[in-house]
Amino acid sequence: MKKFLSLVLALVMTMSLVTVSAGAKDFTDASKIAYDEAVDVMSAVKVIDGYADGAFNPSNTLTRGAAAKIICNLILGPTTASALNAGTAPFKDVPVTNTFAGYITYCSQQGIISGYADGTFRPTGTLSGNAFMKMLLGALGYDSSIEGYTGPNWTVSVIKQAVGIGLDDGNDEFVGSKAVTRQEAALYAFNMLQATMVEYDAKTSVDINGATVTIAGDKAKEVAQGSYDNNMHKPNLQFAERYFDKLDKTETTDDFARPATKWTFKGDKIGTYADAADVTYTSNVKLGDIYSDLDMSEKDKNAEVYYNGVEADDVAVSKGNTVKVSSSSANNKLVADGSTVEVFYDEDNNDVTICIIDTYVGTISSKEEKVSDPYVVVNSESLVTEKDASTPVSISGSKARFETNTDN
Repeated sequence: MKKFLSLVLALVMTMSLVTVSAGAKDFTDASKIAYDEAVDVMSAVKVIDGYADGAFNPSNTLTRGAAAKIICNLILGPTTASALNAGTAPFKDVPVTNTFAGYITYCSQQGIISGYADGTFRPTGTLSGNAFMKMLLGALGYDSSIEGYTGPNWTVSVIKQAVGIGLDDGNDEFVGSKAVTRQEAALYAFNMLQATMVEYDAKTSVDINGATVTIAGDKAKEVAQGSYDNNMHKPNLQFAERYFDKLDKTETTDDFARPATKWTFKGDKIGTYADAADVTYTSNVKLGDIYSDLDMSEKDKNAEVYYNGVEADDVAVSKGNTVKVSSSSANNKLVADGSTVEVFYDEDNNDVTICIIDTYVGTISSKEEKVSDPYVVVNSESLVTEKDASTPVSISGSKARFETNTDN
């Protein structure tokens, strides 16, 4: 049976770009990391790191001791945090010689973590999403006793607050009762970098019938933007403004014209990361269908269309339905055979940006048409992202022969 070249094109449609992080670390298991932006940034600022063998092990569960270390790295910085030590054992199962003793002691003293009723901490035990979110909220300034993070229903108060400020953004399948994985911990800590700090009214002490009672403000108040004494003052990046003022976030576009975020730390580029598309297509789609899928009440008559990063006002559809865009033709059809169409919608301004991106399994190196069974020879390619850029570069691999029709 003939293997038509169209089969190759069908395979292309199912592929996505394989990228190697342009961040501070290229982990050996980078292809298994779902939250690459979060892992890259948190690795660059040395809040969470990989293993000695070069792997990150994103699916490994986070231990309670490791969680304490992350919190200390966040609010003290990795250099200061690494110097922490415990003069006495903070819990009966955490001797001063424990790797995490200093981190656990500090977090316990700050009221960010607590142990169990039997006096243990269980540093090697797994940590639930609820518990980790509680720790992050504590680092942001939320007071557990005031906010109701204690008692039988503490998880309800914690998750309501955590979700409300976006600590779970990026994980649509967040379940607070499940153990946190390492890459989830990186994601939630990454979100905290962009969260707003809170504070309470000054505490006062009063004497009631001979007993001293401390009274504090009963509601967390957001710290005003630009309150910290440095030159960062980045909107929506307040925790980082206070603790990581050398971290910079810039809204930009990537090489495919997709809305993106560029991160740098101490002037060194971590990477540029495209926003998640609102809708994605890998087959023929019309502009009208896009507007419908976005549930737009009013069409964007000036929608911007980019083909491999180049604006395409009116690129004709070529013979054979190869990937082109026809944005002003009669049928207003975006042809996506062999490509991915990613659509970004700015609801506030009713603006639509459409990015069409080619993906390839290989390049035709030779062909033979004057035989009974015509064929082409395809050099296989893997698409990687060149360090400090997001332009795909081709790396030739093995060759494959595909039989085809002379008409194709």
